[in-house]
Amino acid sequence: MGAAVMVIGPTLLSSNAVSDEIERVITDARGRFAVEHLVPGWYSLRVTAPTLVPILRKGIRVEAGETASETFILTDIFAPLRFQIPSHSVTSWGEDWKWVLRTSPATRPILRYQDAVAQADPEVKPPGTASQKLIGMLPGSARRDPLAEDPGLGSVLAYLRPLSADSDLLVVGSMAANGVQSSMVATALRRNLIKGDPQELSLVVHQMNFTDGVPLPPGNSADPLGHAQGIVATYTQTHHVTARITVTAGMEVNYLNAGHDVMTTQPRVRMDYKVDRGTELGVQYGSGRSTGSQTFLERVGMLNAFPRVTLRNYHPELEQLNHAEVSVRRRLGNGSRLELAAYHDAVHNAVVWGAGNFTNAPGLEGNFLPNALADGVSLNAGNYQSMGFRAVYRRTFGNNVETLVAYSTGSALMPYALAMRAAQEGQFQNALRAARSNSIAGRVSARIPVTRTQIITSYEWIPYGRVTAVDPYGQANLDLQPYLGVQIRQPLPTIAFLPAHIEALADFRNLIDEGNVPMPRSGEKPLFLSSSYRCFRGGFSVQF
Repeated sequence: MGAAVMVIGPTLLSSNAVSDEIERVITDARGRFAVEHLVPGWYSLRVTAPTLVPILRKGIRVEAGETASETFILTDIFAPLRFQIPSHSVTSWGEDWKWVLRTSPATRPILRYQDAVAQADPEVKPPGTASQKLIGMLPGSARRDPLAEDPGLGSVLAYLRPLSADSDLLVVGSMAANGVQSSMVATALRRNLIKGDPQELSLVVHQMNFTDGVPLPPGNSADPLGHAQGIVATYTQTHHVTARITVTAGMEVNYLNAGHDVMTTQPRVRMDYKVDRGTELGVQYGSGRSTGSQTFLERVGMLNAFPRVTLRNYHPELEQLNHAEVSVRRRLGNGSRLELAAYHDAVHNAVVWGAGNFTNAPGLEGNFLPNALADGVSLNAGNYQSMGFRAVYRRTFGNNVETLVAYSTGSALMPYALAMRAAQEGQFQNALRAARSNSIAGRVSARIPVTRTQIITSYEWIPYGRVTAVDPYGQANLDLQPYLGVQIRQPLPTIAFLPAHIEALADFRNLIDEGNVPMPRSGEKPLFLSSSYRCFRGGFSVQF
């Protein structure tokens, strides 16, 4: 048709053009433009623009010195893919989303949505959590509590019952035997689960039976106390202050009645601040964990835990950890994460595991609790403080392998070289001093897809001579234990008449029996102290 002129994207076509050149014209804010050297006559205009459908209009008269006015409405190319927002007068369709098909030449499926003011169907109930039941013989808790008494091998019965879509009730009963034979009944109530600000209130009652009884002071003719009662009450609440700030606060109260009343309280506060999608800062006081990040088995293990019991001058005491830390967590990509933390620990009535004949150890009378079934004692090593640093690197490989490397530095109890003479004279507590120490740990968790077997292997190296953990909170939070540990979980085939998840467990701790520190005595066999003792346990769990 001759020459063409581009206008703002529009193309001006002419049958009487003076040349065959194409001119591009940019309009002003009102869409006006001018083209020179045109011969009066009839022209066609093609208007184009990015992401818009072009329009061609013919029969436009152009006269010298006059202005022609035309209106063009271009259609969005991506209109069929955009949400069509209805007007405020639209009534409820009865459904939140619908596909609408048009029969015009521009027939395309359009995704439309209902106005936000429309109300949901009251007959539709939000999905709630399913009931869960657990029966099994478990090899102790997952050590989520840094200083919890190891319950050994015990029978557990648990039932999780949803009370509503936003709350549930967990009831747990267990019996365990590991030197201290114990039974436990617990109940825990959670609410505000859907909102994301969960609250949890739990009450646990423990009954403990001591095989050899609790030693009594000299001159006391009464029979040794063979049993004790304990109560643990915990309240925890999580609140999202803003989209970036989350605060978790609570309180734990531990009570022990073993001839004398003992009570400890531990406030728990943690604040997390999300700097960006991959970085998070945390400030914490107390050794509690968030209530929303635990599995069913972890919750049962946490409720089953009780602080370690020991004696100090024939007076029962509970081991207590006051922990404070500042941490930063960073996602590095490719399934890797880095965590750095600076912490401060204050340990009261620190418990050290001992093996040997402590009954003839002068200076230790009334400062240890016999543990006949485990062939040892729980020695009260007094109080100490620790300040240190922790670095953790995690990396996942696919869906079946996860690795972890951790380095910690802080203080741990060890025999003081200059005070070994005091140990030979029987003053063992004076021979233990807090000294700077390091620990390096690694863990590999692998799952075999064919057999669904899960193998968790960990090793924590502690310099020889240390009889307590360097970083007990970090060790428990990372599921680490001193020296070599292996845990195997094997799902078993389901039974036709029992629709349940059956799993066999094997747990090895301190597999090669490391870390025994001898304490020499004059004319007697040495006593041995350690932060962990060798044990093997097996069990099973049935969850349905």
